[in-house]
Amino acid sequence: MPRMRDRKQRLLVLWLLATTLACFDLWLNVLLPSPDWALHHRSALWAIGCTLVLAAVVPLTRVRSSAVTVGAGIFAGGVLGNLISGASDHLVVPNPLLLQMGSGGIAFNLADTFILAGNLILMVSLCAFVVRRRRQPHAVADAIRVPHGSD
Repeated sequence: MPRMRDRKQRLLVLWLLATTLACFDLWLNVLLPSPDWALHHRSALWAIGCTLVLAAVVPLTRVRSSAVTVGAGIFAGGVLGNLISGASDHLVVPNPLLLQMGSGGIAFNLADTFILAGNLILMVSLCAFVVRRRRQPHAVADAIRVPHGSD
C-alpha cells in the first residue's frame, strides 16, 4: 500500500472512501426494498452519536499509516451511510440484506458491514502501528505529531 505522508492527503482519502462507500450503501437501500420488520428505528441521540463518531475519526489522519486511513475511511463510510439513511427517512434505517437461519434470521445493510470491516482493519492496523514502534520511546508520538507550519 503506498505511503501517504501528508495529512491533507490522508484526510482526502478518508473522506473520498467514506462518501463513496456511503453512496454504495444508499444505492443498495434504494435498489433492494426492506420488509417492515427489517426497518430499524433510531433516536435523535443515535444521530448525535453518529455525528460525534464521524468527528472522532478525523484525528486518525494524524497517524502516518495508509492502513489506518483506509480502515477509518471504511468505518466512516458505514457510519455516514447509516446516518444519511436515518436522516432521510425520519430516523428509520432500512436493512435490505437478509440472512435466513432456520425459523429466524438477521437483517442488515451494507453500511453495517462497512462499520464492522473498518473497525477490524482499524484495530489491526493501529495495533501493528504501535507494536512496530514499541522499542522506540518517542516513535509513536513523533509519528502522529504535526510539525508547526504544516497542514
